[in-house]
Amino acid sequence: MNVLALGGCGDMGRMAVAILLESPKISSITIADKNYKLAKTIVEMIGSDKLSTFEIDVNDSEKLVDLIASHDIVMNTVEPFYKFAKMILEACIKAKKHYIDICDDWKPTLDLLDMDKKAKTAGITAIIGIGASPGITNLLAVLACSKFEEVYELITAWGFSEGKEGKKPRYYVTGKMLKKKLGPPPEKANAAVEHLLFETLEKIPTFKNGKIIEIDALTEAELIQFPGFKDTYVCHIGHPETVTLPRIIKAKTISLVMFLGETATDLTRQYRQKILDKKLTITEATIALDREFKSLIKRARMGRAPIKEYIGMPPSLCVIATGMKNGKRKKVAIALNRFPYDEMAGVTGVPLALATLMMIEGKIKGKGVLTPEESINPDEFFDKFAPYCGKNLMGKDILLEKEVEL
Repeated sequence: MNVLALGGCGDMGRMAVAILLESPKISSITIADKNYKLAKTIVEMIGSDKLSTFEIDVNDSEKLVDLIASHDIVMNTVEPFYKFAKMILEACIKAKKHYIDICDDWKPTLDLLDMDKKAKTAGITAIIGIGASPGITNLLAVLACSKFEEVYELITAWGFSEGKEGKKPRYYVTGKMLKKKLGPPPEKANAAVEHLLFETLEKIPTFKNGKIIEIDALTEAELIQFPGFKDTYVCHIGHPETVTLPRIIKAKTISLVMFLGETATDLTRQYRQKILDKKLTITEATIALDREFKSLIKRARMGRAPIKEYIGMPPSLCVIATGMKNGKRKKVAIALNRFPYDEMAGVTGVPLALATLMMIEGKIKGKGVLTPEESINPDEFFDKFAPYCGKNLMGKDILLEKEVEL
């Protein structure tokens, strides 16, 4: 199979490419990026005959369709998704080629789902949002809710936490390796932090009492209570889980919350307000907040204030569901407690690559635009994911599951 990695120069894209290169089912991968020099450097550093590069601005729709048409499947990590996801899927539909992404914006997620009929007519499969959140959180939610005859509430959550990592994949080019090769990159906005701030500027969806409602981003929620960990401060944030999971999981309430600690959350609120007051652009605020986050994490790891906030927090990707099981009201909490190499790059890029391979292997059935929870078997996925978290691991080894009667 010939894979087109759009935006393959980024951390998540490079990780996904590295995983795909290990598979004999992949005959070639094209890293297509606006930054041709960087793409060429990455290909040269990896040194695989399967790899090639292509310079592309995805705004050039005609060129994009022609490029897609020469491949079997498109793996999209071009951000921001609110700007590019729809046009790239439209190009895939026009070229009649399969598509997969890590879209973590709720508005473009709805736009992509609205393209389901067009994708079916084109005979393609499009899997959207298969990263960490959404992606892993969705599959954890399916596992947790499968324990119940009736689900009352589902909380999906992500935040600051640390865990054991697997080894670096053979073909993965790290940021440090690129820095050594090309020198320090110019300071620019961190995509993840920019995305976080962008998601705070407008109201966000949550699912309450059987319907989607809009609330203010960063609204405080009840402390989450993952058994065995401290009750943790959380707030609502606008990822796609609250608009996709209700399509599959029949719960009364479904929420997505984040736990960064009160200090980091207050900092986020402060920089959001500076953007709204037009004191900073979103790029300026992103760079400043990213510095604050890095300083905060460094201080916590060194045992300095505010380390107490981070002691005892749940694992960084987890779900908590409550419902009826065997006639009793219970809580089931499931978390990922082992991780692939390189933090966000691993926990996002590895799921993207594995879902791509599952699609190629015929493990994902159906045509149209599909979410992880409706298209991917979670047990099979986590068994494939586990070896990247540590040697000789299976899915059961990387999932922490707790069940308590209420």
